[in-house]
Amino acid sequence: MKEPVSASRVRIAIAKLLFREEIDVGELYRALGIDPADADSDVLAHLAGILDGMEAASKGIRDEGLEGWSRKK
Repeated sequence: MKEPVSASRVRIAIAKLLFREEIDVGELYRALGIDPADADSDVLAHLAGILDGMEAASKGIRDEGLEGWSRKK
């Protein structure tokens, strides 16, 4: 039997999809008929943090290459 997936892992998977497809979190909520003002602020903050980290990593990889992107300058 499959283990249940944690809410955190689901949010990470959703963030990956949003990042890959260049979809804003607000656009997702509106498409689902959800008012972002009524959304759980902790969940939105978690998704935003994941997306920010993914953006920073992709920028670093573009700028520094795959081998050196995470090294401090």
